[in-house]
Amino acid sequence: MGKGIVKREKGKGWIQGGGLISFLLVFQFSLLTFPFASEARAQEDVVQLLVRQRSEVRAAELLRQMGGRVAARPPADLAPASIYLLWHDRVLARRQAVADSLAEAARRAREDSLAHLPPTLPEIRWSKVEPDEQGPFIGEYGEVFWVAAPRLAALDTVATPRLRALLNGAFGAPTRNAAAAEQEGYAGSEFVQFEYWLVVNDTIPLLVLDRDGPFGRGVIVAGSEAHRRYLPLLTADLARRLGDARPTAYVDYYHAYDRRQWFQTGFDGAAYYTHETRTPRWASARRRNERWRIFR
Repeated sequence: MGKGIVKREKGKGWIQGGGLISFLLVFQFSLLTFPFASEARAQEDVVQLLVRQRSEVRAAELLRQMGGRVAARPPADLAPASIYLLWHDRVLARRQAVADSLAEAARRAREDSLAHLPPTLPEIRWSKVEPDEQGPFIGEYGEVFWVAAPRLAALDTVATPRLRALLNGAFGAPTRNAAAAEQEGYAGSEFVQFEYWLVVNDTIPLLVLDRDGPFGRGVIVAGSEAHRRYLPLLTADLARRLGDARPTAYVDYYHAYDRRQWFQTGFDGAAYYTHETRTPRWASARRRNERWRIFR
């Protein structure tokens, strides 16, 4: 029994002695390794640096995928938040670029819409070409390609005989009609009752013709292809002038080829009339100078 106690005590002392020895060994080892502690911490800092650099490199790769570029410099030289700031700035830059693009598109759309608006003129002066002035007119505008102006309800809803009377009141007798073809020797369209040749502001030629003699409504307004943009404006101004004009008396002849019949039509100051008539002698002679034909 006593031996057991002694053994336990011996064992205890051995354990205690062994613990002390272990402590001494660890302490001695720590003393031996103490000079390398700062190196271990430095190694840990290097690992963290590599992790941070990898994060920065990945962020730079993301920037490149988004179309951005990062200056070529060591990632270690960048502050931890610098890549994020670059990414953040790049996102803001892309949003601003989109906003600028939309603003530019809107500006161009406004410019395009304004470009398609009819141009304005400071004033509109009309002059009619007299029958004996057809030569100079054709000499200046003989090579013009004529285009029809947009139709306007203010003109299209009015019977042609009344428009002819209003044109007569606003501009006088037409430049050319069936009678003028005989009197002046000028050949016009065979299907036209009257032709008003007009010049706006001394530079813009305009033609006003009937559609179907005294049987139609409205008139045909045509201008030069080069002045196409002005035609809506000029047609509207013409309608306004005719609206302010007073109808005056006139007499015209019209040959309806589909009816094979000549008509005399006009306005006597009180009423409009259209009735059949024999073929005029001057029409049967067909003495016309074809070089005066203007329509193309």
